[in-house]
Amino acid sequence: MDILFLTTCYPHPTAPVRGTYNYELCEALRNVARVRIVSPRPWTEIVRNWRSKPVQPERGSLRTAYPCFLFPPKVLRHQYGQFMWKSIRKQVKETSEGLSADWVLSYWAHPDGEAGLEAARACGAKAGVIVGGSDVLILTKDPKRRKGVQRVLTESDAVFTVSEGLRRHVISLGTDEAKVHTIYQGTNPAKFSGGFKSLARQRLSIPTPDRVFLWVGRLVDVKRPSLLIEAFALVKQAEPAARLILAGDGPLLAETQGLVRQAGLGESVHFAGAVPQSELPLWYRAADATVLSSDSEGLPNVFRESLACGTPFVSTDVGSISEIASPAYSLLARQGDAGDLSRAMLEILNVRFQLGVQQYQPRTWADCASDMTDVMANVTSSSTFRQEAPPRDEVGAEALADDLMAANEGRPVSVFREGATHVTHNS
Repeated sequence: MDILFLTTCYPHPTAPVRGTYNYELCEALRNVARVRIVSPRPWTEIVRNWRSKPVQPERGSLRTAYPCFLFPPKVLRHQYGQFMWKSIRKQVKETSEGLSADWVLSYWAHPDGEAGLEAARACGAKAGVIVGGSDVLILTKDPKRRKGVQRVLTESDAVFTVSEGLRRHVISLGTDEAKVHTIYQGTNPAKFSGGFKSLARQRLSIPTPDRVFLWVGRLVDVKRPSLLIEAFALVKQAEPAARLILAGDGPLLAETQGLVRQAGLGESVHFAGAVPQSELPLWYRAADATVLSSDSEGLPNVFRESLACGTPFVSTDVGSISEIASPAYSLLARQGDAGDLSRAMLEILNVRFQLGVQQYQPRTWADCASDMTDVMANVTSSSTFRQEAPPRDEVGAEALADDLMAANEGRPVSVFREGATHVTHNS
């Protein structure tokens, strides 16, 4: 089986920890299929980071292209899928040369999924899309974007969700339930496994007596870092030895640092920045608990990684997090309730949760890849691919995208290529 994987959520030298879950999935897929990756980069990001010092992302030998994605910023968002396709179509053709491309698999329903639909038709392949969470939970609140998301879901040959809750939501958007499949994500056992907390703290210079909470993610509105700081301030009153570590960055970094200073928590809150996947297990092992305070989530893999390293978790009860929760090693708090979140954070410090987490059996990325390719093989053998694309009632995006491409002399910009050697595996 040959797979062209298309997503903006993939590690890059200027964003080495972005979409590491997709990197892990592709590395697992390469053991059962031939895989190549196209990861469009927004032109705004390229301009913003043109002076940034590249950091070598974790990578294997998979052929990966990073074409420039041209679009008008902050307007016509519902048509970004067409802008993306117009920007990357030549790169898709080049990257797929020598690949039969049985499937084009996209991560994120829109705009990535819409570009994936177009790529699949251009390659004569089937289209699959992986739903992450906010792409169907939040983007669909905008009527125009909802229409684009629904088109991707209904026209794709297979839709993969990372949780049962997301599967139900995708079906509620009008998708045929027969083609919606829950494929739980996994962890890499070579990286995420148990270890000695004392040794991890020694390496990270964290005092042994401290009660440590770890937050991992991007500092954006939906993650509600302000709620986390409010809850931690209450925890600190009851547990003076409490310490909070935030592993991640994002647009709310400065604002969150300001909240920490205003709360007088500067000595107890540490901003670790974006932590590479290779170093994350050490931070998990050093923590007493991992915590999220989000307003919306799908089923974040942060918790699987934490549990695999022997660390229980606390979270607001949103999205599908309850599917991975267990009273043996986790606690859920009411969404948006700092008092309830702080209560759960204090309770999770009980030794019974440290013992209960030993019951957790990690799922691997190999399991995920095997389940996903089984579905693809079944779809391929039991259905006929529709060659004709349905008519669209919007052509403005195509015209404007053509104008943008013309301004770039008709060439998508490939800013970085890794793994020039492609390793062939038998499917």
